[in-house]
Amino acid sequence: MEIVNRRLTLAEFRGLIATFDFGPISPDKLVIHHTWKPTQATWAGQRSINGLKAYYEGKGWPAGPHLFVAEDGIWLFSPMNKDGIHAGTLNFHSIGIEVVGDYDNEVWSGQTKANALGVIKVLMDRLSIPQGQVFFHRDVSPKTCPGRAITKEWLFAELATVRVMPRIPRLAEDGPLSISAPVPSTNPSTFVPVPEWAMEAVRFVTDHQLFEVKNDDDIRDAVKFHRFYQLIQSSHG
Repeated sequence: MEIVNRRLTLAEFRGLIATFDFGPISPDKLVIHHTWKPTQATWAGQRSINGLKAYYEGKGWPAGPHLFVAEDGIWLFSPMNKDGIHAGTLNFHSIGIEVVGDYDNEVWSGQTKANALGVIKVLMDRLSIPQGQVFFHRDVSPKTCPGRAITKEWLFAELATVRVMPRIPRLAEDGPLSISAPVPSTNPSTFVPVPEWAMEAVRFVTDHQLFEVKNDDDIRDAVKFHRFYQLIQSSHG
């Protein structure tokens, strides 16, 4: 069985999906699952991934779900540009998302919840998937998966609270490390050196998309940063 076997943070997953090639026909639906076992408490990262791979291979499956979402990150399992095996008739042109844990009696929590909501939101936005195309495994199975405590009403209410981060362009990675920027003054030809720490700050903020716009103060901060970004970016030209 071919698996990607890569762990990402939510920020890294967002960056991956922004330019990911889903193939000639993109997935048009999401299918949400829970692992039931392993639970959050027994999840062991790479060891659990290895065990799940062996389990699916033992069933004779050539593929499995696409993602495992856990406290320690988002694990890429079966390639997202290929059909997985996870939900019978819903396997075709779908992304199978396994949320690590048993959710028959409790809803998602902690970083697992943040990662799961983020993954679903990112994929819905990127693939233009409407709510009607977000399925639970139990829609086509007698199982309770993704857990009795997880309802679509709860899920969509939680997704509505997920904040959208503005896409701030990355600072050009090529060009000189030591640059200068124009000083806003009556003499636009006056330049001062831009310290490397400032360059690193800009790269860090843009790489991790740290601005989350919730109120007027956030907007003002984003505008101030963008002006600083433009100031430095202009010197690359």
